[in-house]
Amino acid sequence: MMDVLNLLVLVFGALALVVAMAAVALLFARRRPSGTPGTYRGRPLMTENELEFFGRLVAALPQHYIFPQVAMSALLEPASHSKKSRHSDRLRVAQQRVDYVVCDKRCDVVAVVELDDRTHQRSRDKIRDERLRQAGVRTVRFEARAKPTAAAIRSIVLPADPASVIAEASVRFSPA
Repeated sequence: MMDVLNLLVLVFGALALVVAMAAVALLFARRRPSGTPGTYRGRPLMTENELEFFGRLVAALPQHYIFPQVAMSALLEPASHSKKSRHSDRLRVAQQRVDYVVCDKRCDVVAVVELDDRTHQRSRDKIRDERLRQAGVRTVRFEARAKPTAAAIRSIVLPADPASVIAEASVRFSPA
């Protein structure tokens, strides 16, 4: 009887060991080494709505460069004196991007242009606009439902007196 019990313990122990080794092998097989590229697929840079508005911006501002989908981290850098605060501030903008950046021929930023649709939340937009304002970047917001003409875009993005509007975090265009 003892031999049968020992045999059963040995068989179940070996079986448990095989299952455990298979589980570990499966875990390591699913993990990719840090040097592997991963799995990706392409996606459009802009939606159809953003692409159409991009054309309007280009037509309205022929003497300027328009850059779509720019990372906020390309426009802002943390200014805190504390290393910990700088790191936190960097993380706050790391995954964010703006719809369009308008630059002059020297590639100095003239304004950030946002096309507000149902995905935009005013409370988040206000914080984002304030961060840009702190860096001296003006934000101009247009409603996706009521896009302005090229002339209206030009007069709002390139005001006659730019110094008078930089104090505000953003300019929101709403057609009358």
